[in-house]
Amino acid sequence: MHSWRSLVIGLGVPAVAILVVMPLIANTDVVVAGIPLLFLWIFAWFPLTSLCLWLAWRHDEPRYRDETMPMPEEGR
Repeated sequence: MHSWRSLVIGLGVPAVAILVVMPLIANTDVVVAGIPLLFLWIFAWFPLTSLCLWLAWRHDEPRYRDETMPMPEEGR
């Protein structure tokens, strides 16, 4: 169940933000701080995509941490 949530956070949210929302704001004449809204939206999603990937990893990390823990050596 964890992997589906991580997949939605890491890939679904950025994909929806770019593929669904971007065409909706493409024909607007809105300007924020002298930058067209479309450019601002695209460039804002560079760090936001990294944030989504980090959140997905943090959500799914405990599962991988348990798999990669070394076994304790006996007899020492």
